[in-house]
Amino acid sequence: MPKELKSARELSDIIHQVVGVPGLDITVRRDHAYGWQPIVLSAPGNPIGFQRRVEEIALRMRMQYDLAN
Repeated sequence: MPKELKSARELSDIIHQVVGVPGLDITVRRDHAYGWQPIVLSAPGNPIGFQRRVEEIALRMRMQYDLAN
């Protein structure tokens, strides 16, 4: 089954909705190993903890979504 293509902004919006924390700023970049990778730019608390959380979410999301060009 082909994966659905999403823009970097759409992927970051989906991740932000799942986390559900106001003040969290996430970007998505292309990654040669995984296809795409979320990066926490700013967080209201522990940015390392949020980075781990968004990476866990992305791990599941990569089964469904690919990054569009």
